[in-house]
Amino acid sequence: MLNTTTIKEYAYSLGFDLVHITNAEEFPEAERVIKERIEQGLMDGLPWFTTERAQVSCHPDALLPQAQSIIALAMFYLTEQPGEQQDGIPRGRISRYAWGDDYHEIIKPKLQQFAAWLRDYARDEIREVETRLFVDTGRMVDRAVAQRAGLGWFGKNTNILTKGWGSWVFLAEIVTNLPLGGDSGQFYDTPTKASCGNCEICLRACPTGALPAPYVLDNTRCISYLTIELRGSIPLELRPLMGNLIFGCDICQQVCPVNLVAERRLGLRQDSRISTSSSQPVHFRPRQELRPRAGVGSSPELIPLLSLTEEQFRERFRLSPIRRTKRRGLLRNVCVALGNSGDHDAVPALIGALHDYEPLVRGHAAWALGKLGGEQAKQALEEALKREEDEEVRKEIRCALETEACQS
Repeated sequence: MLNTTTIKEYAYSLGFDLVHITNAEEFPEAERVIKERIEQGLMDGLPWFTTERAQVSCHPDALLPQAQSIIALAMFYLTEQPGEQQDGIPRGRISRYAWGDDYHEIIKPKLQQFAAWLRDYARDEIREVETRLFVDTGRMVDRAVAQRAGLGWFGKNTNILTKGWGSWVFLAEIVTNLPLGGDSGQFYDTPTKASCGNCEICLRACPTGALPAPYVLDNTRCISYLTIELRGSIPLELRPLMGNLIFGCDICQQVCPVNLVAERRLGLRQDSRISTSSSQPVHFRPRQELRPRAGVGSSPELIPLLSLTEEQFRERFRLSPIRRTKRRGLLRNVCVALGNSGDHDAVPALIGALHDYEPLVRGHAAWALGKLGGEQAKQALEEALKREEDEEVRKEIRCALETEACQS
């Protein structure tokens, strides 16, 4: 008989912080919700997120024939909170999961090592041990797996909340043909009874209204989507609401009481108003590879980012999740953040961005100049309108010139 305790202990030795095991039955409720959200248009902008995908991702046996069990894993990713820099320089904010190296590259090798160990461990039980490995990008409903396995519960911001670690975790799964639940499934973990109760702090905190109801995310308004997944222009009405966020957003997680308690428990937050079950924080050693990387960090200077060439972008963010935005996406976000900064020192750099070879960057630079206003910005926009050939950028420039800041 395979020992689930032994399996979990090995997972912990690899660096995972939570390990639970559940069955590989289908996820009908997750499939229903996904299809409903697609029908409502809440998943617009993610062309790969289709009803056909839901039909596969909610059926583990479609991912691995003869699937019997799923090992659900979580890895905590917070590191020490960098001090706020009060230097008067306009800076951007980056989601905490992206301060360090790309988590896919950290977790995948661990899963591969885990799968190899499983095959060796179970070879006397099953001749051919099969596994499928998932880290966020594969066709697996990872949050539904985490909920069923008891890793955590669905928060009203749609993230999985765990006891002890909050929602600051990466999720991963191993689907396998190993029968790990015993004859009646008695060795499988069960869902937790914890919940968010009456708390709706996260819903009220979202600046763009991307959480219209508990457990409902409007992807088209989520700042994480707007700054990472969206490949085109950011809707005009949402730009002023994005502040200085240039890659992802943590707002609904930062205000969550469960997360505040987890941070205090781990010694990452000093706040006497937050009580924990223990008087002293637990010993916690942040993972080196997830700490803020040189040249990236948590709050990079915005103005120098506008001068990045394609080669410089690739080199600076070579091992970072930020490379997903591509250069044009990041510079688009930087332009919006500078427009929201109110800092007229950014005007020369934004004028330079009006000459960028990417229309997406030129258009958002025009918006930012219109937001900042002033004679220098107005003159640059008028000159850009004369030479600009891209019609979408011309619309952005005309719109910028009509703003109150440029009219005054």
